[in-house]
Order: sequence, then structure tokens, then C-alpha cells
Amino acid sequence: MKLKDIYNQEYVADLAEAIQRAYPTFDQEALLAGVFDDGWAARELKERMRHITTVLGSLLPSDYRAALAILRRAAPELARYGFENMVFPDYVEVFGLDDWEASIPALEAFTQLISAEYAVRPFIVRDGERMMAQMLRWADHGNPDVRRLASEGCRPRLPWGIRLPSLEADPAPILPILEAL
Repeated sequence: MKLKDIYNQEYVADLAEAIQRAYPTFDQEALLAGVFDDGWAARELKERMRHITTVLGSLLPSDYRAALAILRRAAPELARYGFENMVFPDYVEVFGLDDWEASIPALEAFTQLISAEYAVRPFIVRDGERMMAQMLRWADHGNPDVRRLASEGCRPRLPWGIRLPSLEADPAPILPILEAL
């Protein structure tokens, strides 16, 4: 089995069911039809994740905070899955860059289910000083998964993750995080 095949009919159906329990008017069939379109087979792992995220975005409320609240209620029901759940932090990355107050606590919550190390990177690019201060607070968090996000999320180079050129040029902002850890 190829890694990209973890995004399969079973997972997407379970995702749809969990979301419908949190949001009764959610159209499960529309999610399945939208995800498994004609281009599905050709998509690679991260393309599949982003495609699921985009389809979710078209089916959830247009109000980001309302949609995020639904996802936060649904996510724990899928704790038995692993990497598949990257769609939750990916949703924050795609739709939440302009709403730090809702997005940062959501990333903190989602990283306890599946790492948000990829989703946090655009926030670092957008406002590095603010996000690195948050990462330093996370470095002292009681949950080890959140502490892991503090270090992994700000690695200048991360496999499959966008590069962080400012931290490549000057890694000094990472040092207090590493020292705290």
C-alpha cells in the first residue's frame, strides 16, 4: 500500500460521520463525491490531504469560527487514525491565517491528536515574532505533543514542510525554545 492510500473511502466516510454528529446538516454524500472525483487517483499524499481540506471548506459554514468549532468537536472521534487527521490542522492553515485568536488555540488542540507542525509554518512566515513568542509559550506546555510542536514547527527545514527562510538565515529565535525544552 502506498502512503497516499491512507486517505481512503473508510477514512473519509468516518470523517463525514464525525462531522455530521457535530453538525447535523452536514452533507456526507457531498463530501464523499467531492473528495473522490475524477482526479483523486492521480493525487499524491499531500495533494489528497489538501483536496479533502478544500472540499470540507466548501461544505462547512463559510464563517471560519463556526466551521472550526465543528471540526474541534469532530476531531476527537477520529483519534484512532494517525496521519489521516492532518486534515484538521490543514484546515486551519488554509482557512485560518487571518484569525490568529481562533486558529492558534485550534492548532494547540489539533496537535494533541496529530501534529500541526506543517500548519503552523505559514503563521511563522506571516508574523514570525508573534508566532515564535507563541512557540516559546508552547515549549513550557504540560502536553508533550504541544511541546513537540514548539520545536518541530519552527525547524527551518522540515520534510514536506515549507521552508522558513528567516530562520534559515538567523536561527537565533529558535534557541530560547530549544533551551526551554
